[in-house]
Order: sequence, then structure tokens, then C-alpha cells
Amino acid sequence: MSTWTDMRDKALDAMKESALDVVEETKQKFLDSFVEAGMPAIEAYAELFSATVQEQAKNETGWVKIRDMLIIPLAVKAALGVGNGVLSMVRSKTSKATTA
Repeated sequence: MSTWTDMRDKALDAMKESALDVVEETKQKFLDSFVEAGMPAIEAYAELFSATVQEQAKNETGWVKIRDMLIIPLAVKAALGVGNGVLSMVRSKTSKATTA
């Protein structure tokens, strides 16, 4: 299993037992694991989804073709870019704050 899956399962088990102790270190580890393990998985899925939609656009016409060829792939790429940017900014700011 992946690190992300192991972490998720442990977190869910802890919540079920009402023993989740959320401290700053827990939040930082979660953010680090999500950026390092979760985001690549999300990006891989988004890339495959966009490629599939663009491939289907070859059989479409009109606005549906434009949507599938340009709009959806650009929206997915933009959302991932913004998400990565925000997570990176928060990660760097919070890691500096915890070391200060």
C-alpha cells in the first residue's frame, strides 16, 4: 500500500476511536504527505481524464468539440496549478512558522 493510503487508514482508525490528537506536527505531516503522495495521484488521474476527453473530442462537433478539446483540459490544468500553488505556499509558510 502507498504511504498516503496507510496514513489515511490510520487517521480514520484514530477518529473512530476518538483518539485523534491534532497538534501542529500532525497538521504539518498531513500536509507534507498530501503534497508528496496525494497530489501526484490526483495529477495522474487528471492527466488521464484530460487525455481521454481530448481523444473523445475528435468525434464531436461544435461547442462540445471545443469544450472537450480545450475548455475541460484547461480548467483541469488551471485548477491543479492553483491547488499546487496554494498548497506549496501554505506548506512553506507553515514549515517556517514551526521552525521559528
